[in-house]
Amino acid sequence: MNRSRIAWLIAGSALIGSSGLLACSSSKGSPDAGSGNDAANDATADTPPDSAPKPAPIITHPNPIISQRNTRYPVSAADVNDNNYHNGGWTTKVTDLPVSAAIMIGAGPTRLLVQWDDGGTYNYKDPPGTTVYGFPMGYTIDVSGDTTTGADGTWTSVVTVTDNAVRTRGHVIDFTGKTWVRMTITAAPPTESSNGVQIGEIDVHDISGSPDLPDDTWFFMGDSITAFAYDRAQAHQPSFASLIHTALPAYFPAMINGGIGSELSTDGLARLPEALALNPAYRFFVLGYGTNDANRGNMDTYKSNMQAMIDMVKAAGKIPIVPRMPYATNTLYAMTGQFNTVVDELVASNHLLAAPDFYAFFMANQDDFTCPPCGGGRVTDGLHPDDTGLQAMNQLWATAAMPLYPSP
Repeated sequence: MNRSRIAWLIAGSALIGSSGLLACSSSKGSPDAGSGNDAANDATADTPPDSAPKPAPIITHPNPIISQRNTRYPVSAADVNDNNYHNGGWTTKVTDLPVSAAIMIGAGPTRLLVQWDDGGTYNYKDPPGTTVYGFPMGYTIDVSGDTTTGADGTWTSVVTVTDNAVRTRGHVIDFTGKTWVRMTITAAPPTESSNGVQIGEIDVHDISGSPDLPDDTWFFMGDSITAFAYDRAQAHQPSFASLIHTALPAYFPAMINGGIGSELSTDGLARLPEALALNPAYRFFVLGYGTNDANRGNMDTYKSNMQAMIDMVKAAGKIPIVPRMPYATNTLYAMTGQFNTVVDELVASNHLLAAPDFYAFFMANQDDFTCPPCGGGRVTDGLHPDDTGLQAMNQLWATAAMPLYPSP
């Protein structure tokens, strides 16, 4: 690892929006441009940065994973909780449906967030007719309080989905008096590949002590760079969630990769209502747009779209975060730097939380566009980071997010 990389991954200077880092004072709700934030800025304006008081954290209710490596049924479903994401995982033939995978949680938790991740589909959602690789179309989440093996006992379905079209999703369920949770796959998309239904991982987070909207849940929305960076594949580990957990063992962020290749901010704005509706338990919405807009060159449209998305996320009671888009050596994206001035304006005017400065990082680490290492047959294009660069993006997010959590 070169010195430039080490400096960027450790230093807190690789952030934007740090002057308005926390614009809300409670553990719940969205930052806004209220007078309280202005007063806080005025009070610390003349204080040297190194001695400035740290704002109160806004993530104070942990939602740890309590499912990893627990007993599961059947033995063939062993991969659903092995901490290995976005791979073949638990695989079943379409002709064998319905099938179930159960995980023993044990007594105690009363409220859970159950999140599953598919085996290999690239986009969060594809147009109808596109071949997909792993996710189910129909499934139930079931619970039991009297099973002893995961196969016997009485089961109650608490979630039923018949029209799923996305590659990863989470559901909040009541777990009072229960000990096991089960996912039953009932149907596959008509365009499912010959690989069958493949669930890479099922994470069960304990949110018993959380407010209605859990504190530590993240939805990463954006284009192809987002789709690659936050899939939690082994090549991109440690992920943002794993890095936070390593630094703060009580915490384990729930993270969903909502990236779709080739998207413009116009596309993001059009699908944001659905993303919010499908993910009501996710508090932080990262809006990673701008790279493809920079290729088109219309900054006014980009700014209008991003402001509309920020407003929509806030209106839903959630917290928007907008990072600077990565620097690209590909000359077709030469306007990326100019578009990042729009990001800076949006962050400042909306008093958004700090986010990574991917532009500065990749300008200083241009070797991170070089394949190999690049999975999935990707080649060097001066636009999409290689696997080393994608993991670095997760590290930069962990650095940016650490002030939101209590001090170690």
